[in-house]
Amino acid sequence: MHGKKVTIVEVAKAAGVSIGAVSRILSNDPKLNVRAETRESVLKVIEELGYAPNPQARSLRTARTNSFAMIVPEIDSPAFPAIIEGAQSAAHERGYSMLLGGVGEHGEDPTLADRLISKNRVDGLLISTGRREPADMPELKTLKAPSVLVNRYLNDSHPHVILDDFAGAMALTRYLIELGHKRIAFVGELNRFLGIRRVGGYKAALEAAGISYDAALTIDAGYAREGGQTGIEALLGLALPPTAVFATNNLVAAGVLLGAQRRGLNVPTDISVASFYDGPVSELLNPALTAVRYPLHQLGADSATMLIDIIEERDVSISRVIPFETIVRRGSTAPPR
Repeated sequence: MHGKKVTIVEVAKAAGVSIGAVSRILSNDPKLNVRAETRESVLKVIEELGYAPNPQARSLRTARTNSFAMIVPEIDSPAFPAIIEGAQSAAHERGYSMLLGGVGEHGEDPTLADRLISKNRVDGLLISTGRREPADMPELKTLKAPSVLVNRYLNDSHPHVILDDFAGAMALTRYLIELGHKRIAFVGELNRFLGIRRVGGYKAALEAAGISYDAALTIDAGYAREGGQTGIEALLGLALPPTAVFATNNLVAAGVLLGAQRRGLNVPTDISVASFYDGPVSELLNPALTAVRYPLHQLGADSATMLIDIIEERDVSISRVIPFETIVRRGSTAPPR
């Protein structure tokens, strides 16, 4: 490993101690009370990994900006306002300012994070990627400031806060099954981190109910309204169409509703529709949408708190999974005919 690419987070994880303990051992903090063998173990890991603290960063520690940036794939997505608000609230409570950057629909700007960090503008980053997965972002490994992934995942060593999408998808599918549906479609992203987890929960619920998985009922539609429209068109063209649709988010669900209604179908009499991430948009659709509710505000707040703790070299767990809250039942779902 090249020393410049090893972070204090990786050292702490490899040594089995906190980030704060590593920092205090490096600075020979006289108030640190650790066993001699622990200190030796940490120093050995530092040597093996080739970790080298950044002297410039250390000299600037008293001149922190007390600010961080949050990078999101699109600011107008229905889920992000609550996440952003949560991060902003946590930042305010800790005396930090938060900058907001959107990478846009065409994918990440690979220079954005580095430009925000340069000239000491921010102390760290919250990153929620768009089209690219974190594993496809080599720039993440060379950033000269800590970062926390928000509902995204790279590996166990990179700090992250994620929602338990698997459990939520399983619960929502099980709810549709309990209504009496057996032909349940999934419309949305299938292959990326979030999509894999949601499809996994969907399949697990089918299996638990003894319902055979039918690949024809899973439509790779991404996260946009247009994907929902094309997805429902494809499903309604099947010899045996579904009686219920699990949409991956509110935008896809809106497309499914629109496509079904344009075909003259009544929701939920002819087909039920349910979705992820309940929020204000769920109530504005016609009919109002049954959806899984997650504490999105908490996702933002916990992510920001984790990042600030890492910046300040406090003891912190670098992995957190947030469970879903409930299924909000509205007018878009009913038993099949």
